[in-house]
Amino acid sequence: MLSKPSNQSEVELRRIAGLIHADQLDEARRACAAAFALGTPSDGLLGLGVMLAMRSNDPAAAARHLEQLISRHPGDRTAHIRLAEALIALGRFDRVLEVCALFGDDPAAIRMTAYAAQQTGDLARARELYRAIVARSPTDADSWANLGNVHGALAEIDAGIDAFEHAITLRPNDARLYLNLAQVLEQADRSDARGRVMRSAAAVQPNDPEVQLGLGLAEAALEDFAAAEAALERTISLAPDRAGAWLELGIIFENANRIIDLDRLIERARPHLGNEIALLDAWSAFRHKKFDDAHSHAKRLPETVNAIRRYHLQGEIADRRGDASAAFTLFSQMNAASLASAPAAAPGPSYRETVISNSAAIGRPAVPRARPLDDVPTPVFIVGFPRSGTTLLDTILGRLPDTVVLEEQPLMSAIEHDIGGVLNARLLDQAAIAGHRQAYRSRLLSLVPAASDKRVIDKHPLHLARMPVIDALFPRASILFVERHPFDVVLSCFTSNFRLNHAMRSFTDLLEAALTYDAVLTAWTQARAVFDLNVHEVRYERLVSDAENEMRAALDFLGTEYDESILDTVTASKERGRVRTASYAQVSEPIYSRSVARHERYRDQLEPVREILAPWAERLGYAV
Repeated sequence: MLSKPSNQSEVELRRIAGLIHADQLDEARRACAAAFALGTPSDGLLGLGVMLAMRSNDPAAAARHLEQLISRHPGDRTAHIRLAEALIALGRFDRVLEVCALFGDDPAAIRMTAYAAQQTGDLARARELYRAIVARSPTDADSWANLGNVHGALAEIDAGIDAFEHAITLRPNDARLYLNLAQVLEQADRSDARGRVMRSAAAVQPNDPEVQLGLGLAEAALEDFAAAEAALERTISLAPDRAGAWLELGIIFENANRIIDLDRLIERARPHLGNEIALLDAWSAFRHKKFDDAHSHAKRLPETVNAIRRYHLQGEIADRRGDASAAFTLFSQMNAASLASAPAAAPGPSYRETVISNSAAIGRPAVPRARPLDDVPTPVFIVGFPRSGTTLLDTILGRLPDTVVLEEQPLMSAIEHDIGGVLNARLLDQAAIAGHRQAYRSRLLSLVPAASDKRVIDKHPLHLARMPVIDALFPRASILFVERHPFDVVLSCFTSNFRLNHAMRSFTDLLEAALTYDAVLTAWTQARAVFDLNVHEVRYERLVSDAENEMRAALDFLGTEYDESILDTVTASKERGRVRTASYAQVSEPIYSRSVARHERYRDQLEPVREILAPWAERLGYAV
């Protein structure tokens, strides 16, 4: 029970209460301050102080008054619950847990305990508490949403999706729920589902700029850049000060080599952005080869700009300005930020460990095979470790008439998944092989309907470790293996801003990148020893120094006549549109040789992996 006022009159307390209820908060604050100055406040005055503080969005003052009340009345449940609410607003979650523990059976206390556990990283406890809450109150949309966030943080993707779907069913017009679900789907790399969720969000909240921004990001992840551009432009029209929309649209233009559009966007964005505009200014200067200007712009980048993008751009600029030490440090920071933003979804063997396990067990087919007799044409395969020059080669070959290039599409990886792994390829009988060949063909035509009567070039660097599957489905297929100095390849992998998946995580650490190179090249070498592969080597260094002769040999291997127009990579990049790999900027230029022997500038930084890579350099005929 609250005590009666001592130095404060009932009349004055009623007057203060009236001022608060009338929303005359400034006058109420003055009256409260005068009353507190008279001496020890009564319970009634403390209660009014709490009310005024909460109405004035001053949780610190509310917490002080509530702590005083609780010291006088330690069994006051309501005061404890209101104190926990104020502490949550202050971010003092450890104290929230202490306060709520006194009334653990109270539903409000359980909700706040779950939220505080979530915020302090005790996700397992938060998950169990939220589960108990929604079991007792299945229409509590907020608790379903918080449960979804907890599942997402624990990489329990399907459970997180289920929780958010419950929340959306309860509150179908709450855009925040769609956005949170989209984040979980992004974490799981489920781009199709993410796109559907954001399109649904845009249907119910078309004028919400956050929804339009989320839709633009989702469409970009699906590589529907026209739809992404439309959504981002819609965001800008709704909220011109939303920096993220301008930056994302600028990055799309830069990635698509639309530098004129990027420059026009910068002029539109400049009145609306602060220092964030430096990201676009720096990329524009970089693409115009004004590297000192790019450096000046990049120094102005605020920390509000995504750390991965910030370090990547600054590293590229430092590299082009010849500062290898600074560049390597910046690329290391980029990779650390990438790992922090995309933690591994689940424990298990690394990509390298899987390749090693598979290559150790490579063997000839267990079932005798005959050449498949069907109407499925055999693709040409381009392989080579990432950053070896496969994109340059597929850009050149894409200029051939009646040719379709698949740029790192998951056709063969889908078949690998269907058969249960690389090693199961050797167990396939003829009927199974025929079925998987047709599946490859169906997936191809769903991606590129025009490919039905054209030569197909399937470029994917890491098909190097997938040779048992390729040999099973397409024996004696023409395979172009792109070689490049191992030190340059591994360095380039480490300095590239890859979108992280299971394999690309290998390149966020220099030592792991080198060990992965060793594992993949070992698997490729073993596959060539076991299978009757039809391989022609294309050397990157020759391709950039003597493209005509290198391509004449490659085209002769493919049974195709040479045409000098195929070496026009500038026209080729314009015709093909956006390049899906980290080489997008390079292939928009004429063929150049500046990346040859790049590793020599990074000799000190590469010293820790020299013993791993030097034997491969010697085997491939490179100087060490």
